Amino acid sequence: MVFKFTIDDVLNRYLPANRLNRLPYPISRFLGAHTPSPKHDYLIWIEILVSSFCGIALIEGIFKSQTVFTAHNAPLIIASYGATAILCFNASQAPLSQPRNILVGHFLSALIGLCIEKLFSLSQAGRDNYWASGALSVAVASVAMSIFNCVHPPAGASALLPSVDESIRSMSWWYLPVQLVSSVLIICVALIFGNILRKYPVYWWTPAPVGKPKPKEDLESLSEGEPHSEGGITVVPGIHTITITVDSVMVPEEIDLDEIDNNWLEGLQSRLRLLSSE
Repeated sequence: MVFKFTIDDVLNRYLPANRLNRLPYPISRFLGAHTPSPKHDYLIWIEILVSSFCGIALIEGIFKSQTVFTAHNAPLIIASYGATAILCFNASQAPLSQPRNILVGHFLSALIGLCIEKLFSLSQAGRDNYWASGALSVAVASVAMSIFNCVHPPAGASALLPSVDESIRSMSWWYLPVQLVSSVLIICVALIFGNILRKYPVYWWTPAPVGKPKPKEDLESLSEGEPHSEGGITVVPGIHTITITVDSVMVPEEIDLDEIDNNWLEGLQSRLRLLSSE
Protein backbone atom coordinates (compact mmCIF):
# COMPACT_ATOMS: atom_id res chain seq x y z
CA MET A 1 0.00 0.00 0.00
CA VAL A 2 1.44 3.37 -1.04
CA PHE A 3 0.30 6.35 0.99
CA LYS A 4 0.14 9.71 -0.75
CA PHE A 5 1.22 11.53 2.41
CA THR A 6 3.61 10.78 5.24
CA ILE A 7 5.44 13.11 7.60
CA ASP A 8 8.50 12.68 5.36
CA ASP A 9 6.86 14.93 2.77
CA VAL A 10 7.27 17.77 5.27
CA LEU A 11 10.47 16.86 7.13
CA ASN A 12 12.82 15.43 4.50
CA ARG A 13 13.52 18.81 2.89
CA TYR A 14 15.01 20.04 6.18
CA LEU A 15 17.28 17.04 6.81
CA PRO A 16 20.99 17.00 5.90
CA ALA A 17 22.42 14.32 3.66
CA ASN A 18 24.06 11.26 5.19
CA ARG A 19 27.72 12.01 6.02
CA LEU A 20 28.57 8.93 8.10
CA ASN A 21 31.16 7.81 5.55
CA ARG A 22 33.29 10.83 6.52
CA LEU A 23 33.78 9.53 10.06
CA PRO A 24 36.78 7.34 10.98
CA TYR A 25 36.25 3.86 9.55
CA PRO A 26 35.80 1.96 12.85
CA ILE A 27 33.03 4.38 13.83
CA SER A 28 31.37 4.62 10.43
CA ARG A 29 31.39 0.83 10.04
CA PHE A 30 29.42 0.29 13.23
CA LEU A 31 26.97 2.96 12.15
CA GLY A 32 26.24 1.04 8.96
CA ALA A 33 28.39 3.03 6.52
CA HIS A 34 30.12 0.12 4.79
CA THR A 35 29.50 -2.48 2.09
CA PRO A 36 29.49 -6.06 3.43
CA SER A 37 30.64 -9.08 1.44
CA PRO A 38 28.48 -12.23 1.14
CA LYS A 39 28.76 -14.68 4.06
CA HIS A 40 27.80 -18.32 4.55
CA ASP A 41 24.39 -18.97 6.06
CA TYR A 42 25.76 -20.70 9.13
CA LEU A 43 27.75 -17.59 10.05
CA ILE A 44 24.60 -15.48 9.76
CA TRP A 45 22.70 -18.00 11.93
CA ILE A 46 25.39 -17.74 14.61
CA GLU A 47 25.20 -13.95 14.45
CA ILE A 48 21.40 -14.04 14.81
CA LEU A 49 21.67 -16.43 17.78
CA VAL A 50 24.28 -14.38 19.64
CA SER A 51 22.81 -10.95 18.88
CA SER A 52 19.25 -11.98 19.81
CA PHE A 53 20.46 -13.42 23.11
CA CYS A 54 22.60 -10.37 23.90
CA GLY A 55 19.89 -7.88 22.93
CA ILE A 56 17.23 -9.40 25.15
CA ALA A 57 19.67 -10.19 27.96
CA LEU A 58 20.98 -6.60 28.01
CA ILE A 59 17.48 -5.15 28.42
CA GLU A 60 16.62 -7.70 31.11
CA GLY A 61 19.91 -7.08 32.89
CA ILE A 62 19.36 -3.33 33.01
CA PHE A 63 15.82 -3.55 34.38
CA LYS A 64 16.66 -6.42 36.73
CA SER A 65 19.24 -4.21 38.43
CA GLN A 66 18.43 -1.42 40.86
CA THR A 67 17.74 1.59 38.66
CA VAL A 68 15.54 4.67 38.72
CA PHE A 69 12.81 2.50 37.19
CA THR A 70 12.77 -0.07 39.99
CA ALA A 71 10.54 2.01 42.27
CA HIS A 72 8.09 2.48 39.41
CA ASN A 73 7.33 -1.22 38.87
CA ALA A 74 9.26 -1.54 35.62
CA PRO A 75 8.99 -5.12 34.28
CA LEU A 76 11.99 -7.30 33.53
CA ILE A 77 11.31 -6.57 29.86
CA ILE A 78 8.39 -5.23 27.84
CA ALA A 79 7.08 -8.26 25.97
CA SER A 80 6.89 -6.50 22.60
CA TYR A 81 10.70 -6.41 22.42
CA GLY A 82 10.81 -10.15 21.89
CA ALA A 83 9.17 -9.56 18.52
CA THR A 84 11.40 -6.55 17.90
CA ALA A 85 14.46 -8.76 18.41
CA ILE A 86 13.28 -11.15 15.69
CA LEU A 87 12.83 -8.30 13.23
CA CYS A 88 15.97 -6.42 14.27
CA PHE A 89 18.37 -9.37 14.17
CA ASN A 90 16.76 -11.77 11.70
CA ALA A 91 15.29 -9.34 9.15
CA SER A 92 17.70 -6.46 9.65
CA GLN A 93 17.48 -5.34 6.01
CA ALA A 94 13.71 -4.85 6.07
CA PRO A 95 12.30 -1.29 6.30
CA LEU A 96 10.29 -2.33 9.38
CA SER A 97 13.53 -3.12 11.23
CA GLN A 98 15.37 0.18 10.83
CA PRO A 99 16.22 2.34 13.90
CA ARG A 100 13.59 4.95 13.12
CA ASN A 101 10.85 2.32 12.97
CA ILE A 102 11.96 0.73 16.24
CA LEU A 103 12.51 3.89 18.27
CA VAL A 104 9.71 6.10 16.96
CA GLY A 105 7.29 3.24 16.35
CA HIS A 106 7.50 1.92 19.91
CA PHE A 107 7.46 5.36 21.55
CA LEU A 108 4.60 6.73 19.46
CA SER A 109 2.49 3.60 20.02
CA ALA A 110 3.24 3.57 23.75
CA LEU A 111 2.28 7.24 24.03
CA ILE A 112 -1.01 6.69 22.20
CA GLY A 113 -1.81 3.55 24.20
CA LEU A 114 -1.07 5.28 27.50
CA CYS A 115 -3.08 8.40 26.66
CA ILE A 116 -6.14 6.38 25.62
CA GLU A 117 -5.86 4.20 28.73
CA LYS A 118 -5.71 7.34 30.89
CA LEU A 119 -8.89 8.64 29.27
CA PHE A 120 -10.72 5.36 29.92
CA SER A 121 -9.46 5.37 33.52
CA LEU A 122 -11.30 8.63 34.27
CA SER A 123 -14.60 6.82 34.81
CA GLN A 124 -15.78 3.51 36.20
CA ALA A 125 -17.50 2.76 32.91
CA GLY A 126 -14.20 3.22 31.10
CA ARG A 127 -12.33 1.03 33.59
CA ASP A 128 -14.91 -1.70 33.00
CA ASN A 129 -14.20 -1.60 29.27
CA TYR A 130 -10.43 -1.66 28.96
CA TRP A 131 -10.97 -4.14 26.11
CA ALA A 132 -12.26 -1.22 24.02
CA SER A 133 -9.34 0.93 25.15
CA GLY A 134 -6.88 -1.70 23.93
CA ALA A 135 -8.57 -2.12 20.56
CA LEU A 136 -8.77 1.64 20.04
CA SER A 137 -5.12 2.09 21.04
CA VAL A 138 -3.87 -0.40 18.47
CA ALA A 139 -6.11 1.05 15.76
CA VAL A 140 -4.99 4.65 16.37
CA ALA A 141 -1.33 3.64 16.72
CA SER A 142 -1.46 1.76 13.43
CA VAL A 143 -2.71 4.83 11.57
CA ALA A 144 -0.24 7.11 13.37
CA MET A 145 2.71 4.89 12.43
CA SER A 146 1.60 5.01 8.80
CA ILE A 147 1.44 8.81 8.85
CA PHE A 148 4.83 9.09 10.59
CA ASN A 149 6.31 6.43 8.27
CA CYS A 150 7.60 4.37 11.19
CA VAL A 151 5.52 1.17 10.97
CA HIS A 152 6.92 -1.46 13.34
CA PRO A 153 4.56 -4.42 13.98
CA PRO A 154 5.76 -5.19 17.55
CA ALA A 155 4.83 -1.63 18.50
CA GLY A 156 1.19 -2.70 18.31
CA ALA A 157 1.79 -4.60 21.53
CA SER A 158 3.33 -1.48 23.07
CA ALA A 159 0.06 0.35 22.37
CA LEU A 160 -2.03 -2.52 23.75
CA LEU A 161 -0.17 -3.20 27.01
CA PRO A 162 -1.33 -0.17 29.07
CA SER A 163 -4.94 -1.30 28.60
CA VAL A 164 -4.52 -5.03 29.25
CA ASP A 165 -1.61 -5.27 31.70
CA GLU A 166 -2.20 -3.96 35.23
CA SER A 167 1.52 -3.82 36.02
CA ILE A 168 2.08 -1.56 32.99
CA ARG A 169 -0.79 0.69 34.10
CA SER A 170 0.81 1.02 37.53
CA MET A 171 3.93 2.47 35.87
CA SER A 172 1.88 5.37 34.51
CA TRP A 173 4.03 7.83 32.53
CA TRP A 174 7.22 5.97 33.44
CA TYR A 175 6.19 3.50 30.75
CA LEU A 176 7.47 5.96 28.12
CA PRO A 177 11.11 6.29 29.27
CA VAL A 178 11.23 2.51 29.71
CA GLN A 179 10.24 2.22 26.06
CA LEU A 180 12.93 4.69 25.00
CA VAL A 181 15.67 2.95 26.99
CA SER A 182 14.64 -0.48 25.68
CA SER A 183 14.62 0.72 22.06
CA VAL A 184 18.02 2.41 22.36
CA LEU A 185 19.56 -0.69 23.97
CA ILE A 186 18.34 -3.10 21.31
CA ILE A 187 19.44 -0.74 18.52
CA CYS A 188 22.91 -0.48 20.09
CA VAL A 189 23.25 -4.27 20.15
CA ALA A 190 22.09 -4.40 16.52
CA LEU A 191 24.73 -1.82 15.53
CA ILE A 192 27.49 -3.88 17.17
CA PHE A 193 26.59 -7.37 15.97
CA GLY A 194 24.76 -6.37 12.79
CA ASN A 195 27.88 -4.78 11.29
CA ILE A 196 30.30 -7.62 11.88
CA LEU A 197 29.09 -9.79 9.00
CA ARG A 198 26.23 -7.76 7.55
CA LYS A 199 25.17 -4.11 7.44
CA TYR A 200 22.80 -2.39 9.85
CA PRO A 201 21.01 -0.13 9.44
CA VAL A 202 20.26 0.11 5.75
CA TYR A 203 19.32 3.73 6.46
CA TRP A 204 18.77 5.84 9.59
CA TRP A 205 15.81 7.97 8.59
CA THR A 206 14.77 7.24 5.01
CA PRO A 207 16.29 5.98 1.75
CA ALA A 208 14.53 8.81 -0.09
CA PRO A 209 16.38 12.00 -1.08
CA VAL A 210 16.68 14.60 1.68
CA GLY A 211 17.47 18.29 1.64
CA LYS A 212 15.88 21.07 -0.35
CA PRO A 213 14.13 19.46 -3.34
CA LYS A 214 14.97 20.45 -6.87
CA PRO A 215 12.23 22.27 -8.76
CA LYS A 216 9.64 19.71 -9.81
CA GLU A 217 8.66 19.33 -13.41
CA ASP A 218 5.11 20.24 -14.28
CA LEU A 219 3.87 16.80 -15.20
CA GLU A 220 0.79 18.20 -16.89
CA SER A 221 2.98 20.05 -19.38
CA LEU A 222 5.00 16.97 -20.31
CA SER A 223 4.27 15.50 -23.69
CA GLU A 224 3.19 11.89 -23.76
CA GLY A 225 6.10 9.49 -23.62
CA GLU A 226 8.53 11.93 -21.94
CA PRO A 227 10.54 10.79 -18.87
CA HIS A 228 9.41 12.24 -15.54
CA SER A 229 10.37 11.97 -11.89
CA GLU A 230 8.23 10.30 -9.22
CA GLY A 231 9.58 10.52 -5.68
CA GLY A 232 13.25 10.50 -6.65
CA ILE A 233 12.86 7.75 -9.27
CA THR A 234 12.84 8.57 -12.98
CA VAL A 235 10.07 6.86 -14.93
CA VAL A 236 11.08 6.34 -18.58
CA PRO A 237 8.61 5.11 -21.21
CA GLY A 238 9.77 2.50 -23.69
CA ILE A 239 12.70 0.99 -21.78
CA HIS A 240 12.75 -2.59 -20.53
CA THR A 241 15.53 -2.42 -17.93
CA ILE A 242 15.98 -0.93 -14.47
CA THR A 243 19.12 1.21 -14.22
CA ILE A 244 20.60 2.28 -10.89
CA THR A 245 23.51 4.69 -10.75
CA VAL A 246 24.93 7.01 -8.12
CA ASP A 247 22.94 9.90 -9.57
CA SER A 248 19.70 8.33 -10.78
CA VAL A 249 17.31 5.40 -10.72
CA MET A 250 15.44 4.75 -13.99
CA VAL A 251 12.56 2.30 -14.30
CA PRO A 252 10.13 1.44 -17.14
CA GLU A 253 6.83 3.31 -17.13
CA GLU A 254 4.91 0.04 -17.34
CA ILE A 255 6.13 -1.16 -13.92
CA ASP A 256 3.85 -0.19 -11.03
CA LEU A 257 6.10 0.34 -8.00
CA ASP A 258 4.82 0.42 -4.42
CA GLU A 259 6.51 2.05 -1.41
CA ILE A 260 8.54 -1.06 -0.54
CA ASP A 261 9.85 -1.28 -4.13
CA ASN A 262 10.82 2.41 -4.06
CA ASN A 263 12.61 2.01 -0.71
CA TRP A 264 14.50 -1.03 -2.01
CA LEU A 265 15.65 0.73 -5.19
CA GLU A 266 16.66 3.87 -3.31
CA GLY A 267 18.44 1.71 -0.71
CA LEU A 268 20.54 0.12 -3.49
CA GLN A 269 21.36 3.58 -4.79
CA SER A 270 22.47 4.62 -1.29
CA ARG A 271 24.82 1.62 -1.16
CA LEU A 272 26.31 2.64 -4.51
CA ARG A 273 26.91 6.15 -3.16
CA LEU A 274 28.65 4.75 -0.08
CA LEU A 275 30.76 2.45 -2.26
CA SER A 276 31.81 5.31 -4.56
CA SER A 277 32.79 7.49 -1.60
CA GLU A 278 35.11 4.89 -0.02
